[in-house]
Amino acid sequence: MAEEQRSWQKALVVGSNISTSLAILVGGGFFLGRYLDVRWQTEPLFTISLMLIGLVLGGSYLVITLMKLGASDDKK
Repeated sequence: MAEEQRSWQKALVVGSNISTSLAILVGGGFFLGRYLDVRWQTEPLFTISLMLIGLVLGGSYLVITLMKLGASDDKK
């Protein structure tokens, strides 16, 4: 019973960590891109580019984290 509880708690922590990281990367790309666009008058160029870079980085973090989670569960 205790092992079952730790399992879903671990999944909840990993899921919230991944979603928070993805939101921060994409949101940070948006705000930094807006700032750079206003500063250099290149309206949607930096905003879109940095948001896409944040999305790619977040996706790669998602894949790496899930691979590590799967590897740690297989060792048990």
